[in-house]
Amino acid sequence: MATVMIERSNEMNNRLRDYGVYIDGEKVGVIANGETKEFEIGFGRHLIYCKIDWCSSPEISFEATDDELKIFKVGGFKNGNWMVPAAIAVIIISYVLRYLEVKIFYLAVLIIPFFLLLVYYLTIGRKKYLTLIQV
Repeated sequence: MATVMIERSNEMNNRLRDYGVYIDGEKVGVIANGETKEFEIGFGRHLIYCKIDWCSSPEISFEATDDELKIFKVGGFKNGNWMVPAAIAVIIISYVLRYLEVKIFYLAVLIIPFFLLLVYYLTIGRKKYLTLIQV
């Protein structure tokens, strides 16, 4: 039997939520933040992806032979590491602008890019929300 090892990165976003691990369309388990897990598979061609709610990673096709170890790394969307601190900064700036009674237009310029990125990952880019790479 071949083995698939999945390493999940330790990240700020999605910290409290587990990712479902799917091999050949079947859920084989879940992986928590910063965790590494192994799953037994048969030899041959397989399809793997991870999923959280309705969002997922792209599917990766791979070939496994007997007693082979395939290693994959999974994590949140690539912009997630800077997105949360940037969102906090925008909130702070918005309060400062409101306190200084600056026009609402400048506040909208700060918020709209984050809103559009969120809408993209929840709709069209939902299958690219997670990153999954073979090591």
